[in-house]
Amino acid sequence: MKSHLRIKKQLLYFSLIVTFCLFASCAYLNGKSTPVETSPIASNNTYQVVESAEIEKIAIFEELYEGASRLHFEVTLKNISQENKRFRLRIYLPEGPSAGGLYPVKGTLEPQKSLTLKFPMYFSQLPSGFTVVVSELQP
Repeated sequence: MKSHLRIKKQLLYFSLIVTFCLFASCAYLNGKSTPVETSPIASNNTYQVVESAEIEKIAIFEELYEGASRLHFEVTLKNISQENKRFRLRIYLPEGPSAGGLYPVKGTLEPQKSLTLKFPMYFSQLPSGFTVVVSELQP
């Protein structure tokens, strides 16, 4: 039981570090589509984001999914262009699992609007890093 609480605490700390690193990298990139390694603590994180999108938040946490405690990513994506857009987000872990989806699932995302989606991973421990790829879909 104590190890379960310790893992939850580690996931919380990790998600706070990742969120901070993400904001720092987004401020540095200012919407450029360049992979960035965010910090010495989480040096295996890479972001490839199109110029018309911005990642506002990434949260990593553990939650029940299909009867087991699984790692989840919650990603908030913003359309920073002046046109309605639809995006594809993909998350890759070096350990093998991946997840992703469309922003929004149906239709398009209006200019300056944000959308948050949650992605369960078939993985139950802290990853050694991750890669987030955001691409724009053509209408």
